[in-house]
Amino acid sequence: MANSIKVHIDRMGQHGEGVARDDEGRVVFVAGALPGENVEAVVTEVRKNFSRARVIERLYSSPARITPRCPIFDQCGGCAFQHWEYREELAYKEDRVRQALLRIAEIPNPVVDPIVGMADPYGYRNKGQFPWGGVPGQAFLGLYARGTHRVVAADHCDIQDVKINGLLLQIKAMANELALPPYDEGTGHGVLRHLLLRSSGQEQRILALLVVSRWDDRLQQLADRMVANLPQLAGVGANFNEVRTNRVLGAETRLLAGQQNIHEKILGKSFVVSFESFFQVNPVQVETLYRLAIGAIPDHTRVVWDLYAGVGTLAILASERAAQVKALEVNRQAVLDADANIAENGITNVVMVLGQAEKVIPVWAAHDQEMPGAVILDPPRAGLFPDVINALNKVHVNRLIYVSCNPDTLARDIGLLKQHYQLMRVTPVDMFPRTDHVEAVAILDASFAVGIRGMGQ
Repeated sequence: MANSIKVHIDRMGQHGEGVARDDEGRVVFVAGALPGENVEAVVTEVRKNFSRARVIERLYSSPARITPRCPIFDQCGGCAFQHWEYREELAYKEDRVRQALLRIAEIPNPVVDPIVGMADPYGYRNKGQFPWGGVPGQAFLGLYARGTHRVVAADHCDIQDVKINGLLLQIKAMANELALPPYDEGTGHGVLRHLLLRSSGQEQRILALLVVSRWDDRLQQLADRMVANLPQLAGVGANFNEVRTNRVLGAETRLLAGQQNIHEKILGKSFVVSFESFFQVNPVQVETLYRLAIGAIPDHTRVVWDLYAGVGTLAILASERAAQVKALEVNRQAVLDADANIAENGITNVVMVLGQAEKVIPVWAAHDQEMPGAVILDPPRAGLFPDVINALNKVHVNRLIYVSCNPDTLARDIGLLKQHYQLMRVTPVDMFPRTDHVEAVAILDASFAVGIRGMGQ
């Protein structure tokens, strides 16, 4: 039977839950509670080392508590902090990076710069992903409820670009005019699974991708109506995901109407954005993040390696700071997209290579005439594979520039690299305001670490 407890919230947890301790000293994660608050909560889940609870009554409210802008904030899993003053969110994220370096990397007094936040923490996302719910003729778009795949209806999302929000009602109405059936994850029946929208600040245009379970002739009618009636749409595609899975995209994408690409600029360079290509979703903060990374390349550097190049964004930006950039990427389509971006910008000193970092680093180190003055690392959330760490520890390049989207794996990797590379500084960047994510750029130098070892011998 559920029981209630009265607790004081000591701090914020990593997923937007207040963290407290019960009378027995057990950690309690309290959804919706803020640091400094006293609450009465009902326990909803008990594990070996912790429990979860939800607030019944706030006995004392934090002065930093605010009214969420979004009417479904309490249900939706997209945002974590709309009930908290933005300055408090930023302070929490900055400290989260610092604490990870102290606790996981075991680096005393790490140099963590003040976090770079946004002037306006809303309306920043240039990519929206909306699941369909409802029944034929009464389908709706929305977002998943927190921790579930239940679709909560929403015709507007506060962190999305206004251009994206402007299309949701109209596309929903067109789909219902054609009585296209939304997909039901429970039964596997239906057609419409997700709607993906990508906007371009450079062109002020949008790509729309209909993720579907199977072909239906009405999809072509829907795409034609969308392009004919929504002038801001550059093109409409269909992605086919027939598998009963929580993965959004399937293997095949087909252009249905209009064009399949838009263009976006980052720090003066132009990039091709397709229906599926990976591209940063916050155009304002990505310039901050990448400016920090590129600015960390030492002056007079001749060679740069970019080991997780994606569609070539950082490699292209680094081309102005070095005589040669060797860029590595494991995804074949991303390499093709990167080659298109290199050509788009008329770049001649960037070479894209398809391969795995742990296999290619030793080959480059053994055969290249000149070692890089800097290596850029922008891995996925899981961080660097152990073999990549080992390879970097063996080659001893002068500088590592690590762009991270996960403070814990960043700290873990810095801890594994610290025998050969000294952490110089980390700058957190709030790429995803109102969510619990934080990115950072870390600079590590081999020369300082070697010098220190030499002094101790």
